[in-house]
Amino acid sequence: MAHYVMIGDIYNIKFILPNIGEAEGELIRIRGPHLTELMNRELPINSRGLKRENLFLIPVNFIYAIEKPTTTAKRGDIVFEPKSKAIIILLEDRKFDSKIAAIGSIVKNLKMFDKLSQSTGVRIESLNE
Repeated sequence: MAHYVMIGDIYNIKFILPNIGEAEGELIRIRGPHLTELMNRELPINSRGLKRENLFLIPVNFIYAIEKPTTTAKRGDIVFEPKSKAIIILLEDRKFDSKIAAIGSIVKNLKMFDKLSQSTGVRIESLNE
């Protein structure tokens, strides 16, 4: 079954890990319209990612309330956790103790994050022109 979306419903983004590689993801506006727009406006984001407990955490300097809170997400999801002020890429299915916003997913090269053993620089850029 084909997946149709209107223009502007998905923000295509790229995660660049210097000397390691790149992965592509998408922020899905319907999952959190204000949060995804805020994040898209903040791009590019330069931070230091940390791999911990099958999560890749990227601290960010914006705070936003969750529009459609959940406590579960699956491998490859991009979520925002206000408690830690971080964008998180899940490397396994997971249930969180606190509310999160599942705002997108990795669509290309998720395996790059599996290979990480420690923290690394990360840059998040927009692929939309």
